[in-house]
Amino acid sequence: MTTWPRVYFTGLLLAFSGLLVSGAALAQPLAAVCPIRNVSAVQPQIASLSQVCFAQDEKQALSPQDFLSGRWPIQRRDADQLVFTHTKTAYWVYVPLRNTDPVARSWFLQLDYPLLDNVDVWVYQLDPGSDAPPVLVGARQMGDARPFDARPVAHHLLMLPLDFLPGESLGVVIRVRSNGAINIPLSLYTAEAALAQTQDQSLALGMFIGAVLLLAMFNLTLFVRLKIPQPLFNALYIICVGLFLASMSGLSFQYLWPASPWLANVAVPVTEVLALLSLLLFTRCFLGVTARSGWQHYCIWGLAGIGLVLLVASFWVAYPVIIKVNTAYALVSMLAMLGVGVAQARLGHQDARWYVASWLVLYAGFLFYGLAVFGYMPGFMAQQRWVQIAAGSQVFLLTYAEVIQLRGLLDHALKIESSARSSLQQEVQSRTADLRSTMVALQQANRQLRELARIDPLTGLLNRRGLDESLDELLSHVKPTPEPQITFVVFDLDHFKRVNDQHGHDAGDEVLKWVAEVLRNLLRRQSDVLARFGGEEFVALLPHTTVSDAQALVMRVLAHVHAQTIALPNGATISLTLSAGLASWQPGDTAVSLFRRADESLYQAKAQGRNRLVIAPSAII
Repeated sequence: MTTWPRVYFTGLLLAFSGLLVSGAALAQPLAAVCPIRNVSAVQPQIASLSQVCFAQDEKQALSPQDFLSGRWPIQRRDADQLVFTHTKTAYWVYVPLRNTDPVARSWFLQLDYPLLDNVDVWVYQLDPGSDAPPVLVGARQMGDARPFDARPVAHHLLMLPLDFLPGESLGVVIRVRSNGAINIPLSLYTAEAALAQTQDQSLALGMFIGAVLLLAMFNLTLFVRLKIPQPLFNALYIICVGLFLASMSGLSFQYLWPASPWLANVAVPVTEVLALLSLLLFTRCFLGVTARSGWQHYCIWGLAGIGLVLLVASFWVAYPVIIKVNTAYALVSMLAMLGVGVAQARLGHQDARWYVASWLVLYAGFLFYGLAVFGYMPGFMAQQRWVQIAAGSQVFLLTYAEVIQLRGLLDHALKIESSARSSLQQEVQSRTADLRSTMVALQQANRQLRELARIDPLTGLLNRRGLDESLDELLSHVKPTPEPQITFVVFDLDHFKRVNDQHGHDAGDEVLKWVAEVLRNLLRRQSDVLARFGGEEFVALLPHTTVSDAQALVMRVLAHVHAQTIALPNGATISLTLSAGLASWQPGDTAVSLFRRADESLYQAKAQGRNRLVIAPSAII
């Protein structure tokens, strides 16, 4: 009976002794657990530090002294494996370094993941040969939750300069806190190697951004020339993808909004959603998805509606939440667009094959990139370079497919037009069944002919017929109110006959075209109607324009013509003036009466000495 209590008590003593021993091990200084790493210019760069000491601070309550004391569980892991998913835990990292070169040396400790909110760094001088405590020699605060100019080095990545004396040892303590995923891929470079690496990165990024801008400008040019929305959506997608990748790499924070950490964080989810919205609209146009396409039509518009909601939410919802939601939305949208492309390809849409191929290339890059961003895969920088290649390849393939599609449509339209011109009469007589297939081309040709019949071939302005139609249409919609709604101006070139007599009719034609261009430039509202009434007379219809506003516009035209000289084809230069008569619409006016009152005012301007404006007396000023 007396043996069991003795054995039990002995076991308790042994267990308590074990706890004391383990506690003493934990209480060892950090220098005893993490040996100093020797660095030398013989190895000018270390792409990833191995066996880095780190600790997790779940309550974010530690101080640098607490961490250095060693009273906290220390783990060791290669730097490219310091990858953690979204968490509120703070992570402490310790990097002790010794300069083994006999000369002073500058090194740069680089953190290759830029999307970290708060990175606090303390640098201590170490004395490995004694028990003296580390001496604090400097501290820095970095991260994209702080202004960019707080960084010790103006770089899109987080870089810390370390200046060593010969044989000197420094210990770097890093605390990382962030609302998003945490990656701590640490690398080490001499000053020369850091400069070379920065130059290489700048060259690669410059080439990528330049290619993106060129493709965006090409698509914008297509939009301006063709007046169809498809190239515009492609250009917007290219620009948004470029901004998204620039935000993820820290470039936009460095160059676009360095004084706004809030915008640096918001830019990532916002540009992500904008890129997807642009691509959804491009997909609809490129693949010809309409209401008849069934589920494809509703899928695209449904995802676009969700995207608009997420776009607004990206400005207000916390980053850790919205980035996960937006990324899930991106994955669903990308899968949906790929599905639409596959469905269109199975229906025989030839261009859909290029569309599907572009998505397969992009998926490969963004799969690994997403895993790296959210902390499920190491090597963020390597995955970032790969996704740049994947995104650039997709943009190139989409633009190439777009060009092929537009070229095919243009060839088809030219064939239809040529066929309509050469065999229209025969087809009308003998092939009534084929008439429906050519109606679109005929309607377009008829519209062009009607437009040509209304245009003055010399100046490109409306002719008298076009003016009459426009004036009749305006007067048919005028409201029976006493306030003027239409202002009618007649311009006439002063002494135009002298130009023809002295310089020839070719010079006169050049003068008329020059005056027409002046009117187009100075009276350039879309609602304004400009016409050449005949000879050297020009007419301007100014809807919704008061007499005083019209007077200011006309005086501007007269002053411009008077101040300019015109270069003629024969090398001579001349100066001309305009006279003008102005009349505003009055209740009971017709096209004839309105024109007559303006024309009478013009003759008064001629009689009063030319180069002036006369307003019809009945006008309301």
